[in-house]
Amino acid sequence: MTILTPNGFSLDTAGRRIVVDPVTRIEGHMRCEVNVDANNVIRNAVSTGTMWRGLEVILKGRDPRDAWAFVERICGVCTGCHALTSVRAVEDALQIKIPNNAFLIREIMAKVLQWHDHVVHFYHLHALDWVNPVNALKADPKATSALQQAISDHSKSSPGYFRDVQNRLKKFVESGQLGIFKNGYWDNPAYLLPPEADLLAVTHYLEALDFQREIVKVHTIFGGKNPHPNYMVGGVPCAINMEGDMSAGAPLNMERLNFVKLKLQEAYEFSKNVYVPDVIAIASYYKGWLYGGGLSATNVMDYGDYEAIQGQKSTDRLPGGVILNGNWNEIHPIDPRDPEQVQEFVTH
Repeated sequence: MTILTPNGFSLDTAGRRIVVDPVTRIEGHMRCEVNVDANNVIRNAVSTGTMWRGLEVILKGRDPRDAWAFVERICGVCTGCHALTSVRAVEDALQIKIPNNAFLIREIMAKVLQWHDHVVHFYHLHALDWVNPVNALKADPKATSALQQAISDHSKSSPGYFRDVQNRLKKFVESGQLGIFKNGYWDNPAYLLPPEADLLAVTHYLEALDFQREIVKVHTIFGGKNPHPNYMVGGVPCAINMEGDMSAGAPLNMERLNFVKLKLQEAYEFSKNVYVPDVIAIASYYKGWLYGGGLSATNVMDYGDYEAIQGQKSTDRLPGGVILNGNWNEIHPIDPRDPEQVQEFVTH
């Protein structure tokens, strides 16, 4: 047996070792290595973050007003939040109060991103840990339709609709080219959903791809593109002309604002009739996994967001705070201007 201790962690190279590198469907790069005993119980586990891009170094010596354009390249899914934080920090340091219309546009962009990320995370980043698309081939489309109509008023609920999705999925499986569903452990007994629930979830997985494509159009209108919409210190980069046409830099006008309203209404309907009912339905089969875990069950820090009044954190619609040692009955205050309240550790 050989014991290696990089960075204080013990890696046992003896016995049965399983290495997953890279771990997929997460935000970033990760390597996981475990030791498994004769009873298939993990006895030792080490996870390693394997990516460092040096954005902190890139920012050194640059104009702070340009920082937003660099830091938002950290991620293309949670795109924009790092840019927004950057311009807010510069404006706070310079005591700049942006125009109210610019404040409202930023709020819409931030909320659209949060909306987008909840749906994308549930369906495209971790749903396949709970949903078995191959098992969906056993489903009765009529029963799936009845299940859909029992949990929500979603308009796409006919037996024929689910039969069409099932047939598309069957072609994938029979061809041996599972595409996005290729790397799964579909025979694992840990999957608990009945076939009809699997078919329902797979169908909504595909619908969520359309949701993702449509909702980011709000960012393209206000920020010019997605991912990585444009921001600027002091306001927003989009001109506003309610009577303007689509020429002269395509300013915001009533037509575009009505389009934004339409996309928000569509996103609301999808969340109400698809996303939230699916979360509740699927979670009901996996109650044993709802216990939480790790540091998130004991120590949580949140700065809050969505001020009702610009510049007044006390009016946050999602207030921030700190939970320590798992005591959820006491929320400690947090000061976003105090760097001493933030500490960084490489071990825990």
